[in-house]
Amino acid sequence: MENIHAEEIKAWKIEKAKIMRETGYDEECIAEDVWKRPNEWCQGTCGGLNTWESHNMGLDMCWECKLEAMD
Repeated sequence: MENIHAEEIKAWKIEKAKIMRETGYDEECIAEDVWKRPNEWCQGTCGGLNTWESHNMGLDMCWECKLEAMD
């Protein structure tokens, strides 16, 4: 099960990086938004990955989703 989860996230990261590259994002931005995130889904509404900052604080969603949930 854990291996399936890792493969799913890897495929998502590859596709997300490809889309960002095609829409004009630079490699530094792609690295920050895709490759330097933990392999953990955000439990908010963004449909992406959690951030290290949120993960290290014990949150299960990125800051953007946390702020959206607070409104």
